[in-house]
Amino acid sequence: MVKRGIDFESKKLLIESLEKLESDEFVDFLESLLSSTEIKNISRRTMAAKVLFEKHTYEDVEELMGMSPGTINKIHFKTKGSPAFRKLFDTKR
Repeated sequence: MVKRGIDFESKKLLIESLEKLESDEFVDFLESLLSSTEIKNISRRTMAAKVLFEKHTYEDVEELMGMSPGTINKIHFKTKGSPAFRKLFDTKR
């Protein structure tokens, strides 16, 4: 049986671990825990978020990334108000 609260504890551990890493250690960390498919999926979602942040349409993202409109919509609504994504992709700063 799964321990109650383990998802919260796991997320907290992940965040704390990432905060401790230097930039050169980050890739090793990801490659040690994630499959190449998982890294590819995260990378593609990041690219889709960037393209959406640049005010491209869902159709543009669908054509460029080969993603379904449902996936694009999820990415858009989960990232559109994110301070982290604004920091990453705001070229006007």
